[in-house]
Amino acid sequence: MSLEKSNIAWSAKQIAAMVKNGKIDFNHIVQRSFVWERSRKSALIESMILGYPVPSIFAKRIDDGTGKRGGNIYYIMDGKQRLSTIKEYLSDEFELTDLPTVKYIDNETGNETEEDISGMTFSELPESLQDILKDVMFSIIYFDNLTKEEERELFKRLNAGKPLSTKSKVLASCRDIEGILDIGEHELFKEMLTEKARMNKNQVSIIVKAWCMLNKPIEDISFEGKSLNPFTENLVISQDERERLDEVFNLILDTHTTLLFHKHNKVAKKLYTETHMISFIPYFAKAIDSDYNSDIMAEWIFSFFDSDNGASINSEYNAAAGAGSAKPVTIQIRNKALDESFKEFFNK
Repeated sequence: MSLEKSNIAWSAKQIAAMVKNGKIDFNHIVQRSFVWERSRKSALIESMILGYPVPSIFAKRIDDGTGKRGGNIYYIMDGKQRLSTIKEYLSDEFELTDLPTVKYIDNETGNETEEDISGMTFSELPESLQDILKDVMFSIIYFDNLTKEEERELFKRLNAGKPLSTKSKVLASCRDIEGILDIGEHELFKEMLTEKARMNKNQVSIIVKAWCMLNKPIEDISFEGKSLNPFTENLVISQDERERLDEVFNLILDTHTTLLFHKHNKVAKKLYTETHMISFIPYFAKAIDSDYNSDIMAEWIFSFFDSDNGASINSEYNAAAGAGSAKPVTIQIRNKALDESFKEFFNK
C-alpha cells in the first residue's frame, strides 16, 4: 500500500505566521533540535534572495480536532532548520553574517541594485528585499494517516546519507518512543534537565537506564552504546512497569526537594546527576517497598555523600562513578557500595 501524500506551497511570510500560531510544529519525535549556526542561516536567506532553489519540506499532517476549516497541524519531519530559520529571520531574531553583497531588482525603480546585507536584521533590509523574501515559495510534501512504522521508515529514508547522530538514529528506530517520551513528561525531568536537554530527548536514555536498574539482574546491565542502543530500540514498557517508574521518580523528586529544604544543595545536585541518580534507582524502589519516605531517604543519601571533598564516603564508588561509568563492572561496583550503605543505614 502506497503512502498517502500531497503537495502544497507556502510563502516565507505564511511559514513565519504558521510557526507563530502553532500550525507548523517542530516537536516531531524524530526531529533533531535546532543546530544551525548563524552563518548557515545567513546562507539560506541569501539563497532565497538570489532565487536559488531550496529543497522540499516533508511533514506529517494531522487534524487539530477543532473541526474548523484549515484546522490542520503540520509536524515537520524534514526541514526544521530551514523553516525555523525563516521564522526567526522574519521576526528579527538574528542578523545576517559573512555574506557578499547581493544584487537584486528594486521594485520602485526597476533598476538592478547592489546591497551589503551583512549585519542586517529583516526589518533593516531595503523594502524591496523584504518583499522578495516574504514572497519566496516553498514546496511542502505532507503525508496523511502514517503508521508509526511508516513514520520511522520515512525518517530513515529522508535522512539517508545525512550525518545524523547515533542518538537520532536510535530514536527513529525505537519501537516505543511515544510511550517513553510520555513517561519523560514526569515533573522530575523538568527539574533535572534543561529545556534544551529535553528537546534533545536526553530523558529517553535516563528512562531506559532506570528501567534496566529495576528489571534486569545487575550483572546483565551495560550502559555502553553497543549494548544500550539496540536495547533502547526494542524496549516496550508495560503499564505496570510505567507505574513503577512513576513511583520511583516521585520519590526521587520528593527526596530532592527535602535535600534542598535542609540546604543540602550540593548533595541535591548530585542526586540529579545522571550516573548517581541511575545508581540509586533500585534503592528508591526498595524504599517504596519498605514504606520509607523522602525524609529518611534524604538522610541516607546525605550520609553517603557526607565527606569533606563532596564525594561519597566510599572510594570504590567514587572511582566507578568517573570515567568508564557505563561499563558493566563499574555499574556493579557502584551497586555493591550502595547496597552495603543502604543495609548499614537502615539496619540502624
